[in-house]
Amino acid sequence: MQIKLTPELAKICAELTGDGHIQIQDWRGLVSFYSKNLNTIDDFESRFREIFNVKGRIYADNRRNWQRYKLFFISMPVAKALKALEVPIGNKTNSSFFVPKWVFDGSAELKAAYLRGLFNAEGSVSVTKTPYGQRWRIELEMYKWTKYRKEGRVFIEQLVCMLEELGIRCSPVRFGRTNLRKNGTRSIAIKLNIEKSSFGNFYKQVGFDDSLKAEKLSLFAEATLSRCGGFLQ
Repeated sequence: MQIKLTPELAKICAELTGDGHIQIQDWRGLVSFYSKNLNTIDDFESRFREIFNVKGRIYADNRRNWQRYKLFFISMPVAKALKALEVPIGNKTNSSFFVPKWVFDGSAELKAAYLRGLFNAEGSVSVTKTPYGQRWRIELEMYKWTKYRKEGRVFIEQLVCMLEELGIRCSPVRFGRTNLRKNGTRSIAIKLNIEKSSFGNFYKQVGFDDSLKAEKLSLFAEATLSRCGGFLQ
């Protein structure tokens, strides 16, 4: 299967790295994607079908206290193609993976699209009150089995490198809290934060497709614009 290496493909690969799962076992090839937002599911299905020419099936998952949606694509050729594109296979917390080489060594457009897809899945925009006023934060957080904490850090540092190439400065990569899992092992959070001085460049170069995150970022951008003399060109 020959696929053109486009920014849209880079974004899809990043979204699967965050909120997706690829399974290759015996004769079965399965690509799945998850979201609490049905519009996000419909949008992903349309974009994925446009590139890979395979239709997805959508299911509602009501097993938790909140509803989410599952999108499945059953195709061994597509699953193998994504593996060849260096999208992680299987349980991502329990394995090591890195930014696909064709993205990391690619154009600024490929990097920006990949980062947008990953921030859509794993990024957040938040504001907290402090004694000195409001503190806004743009953060990306991923969990790794502690066995792969070093490899996980390398992946996040690759993201930092790509962001800096786009003129977006980040705080040093850091480890966060650990979680005890059902099998007795622990996972650890690995985080990056966008520095306040680069919020404007992040808004212009990367941003979010997720409507709620995009709205929060827009509100922050408007508030900062009035204080900083205008960074949104």
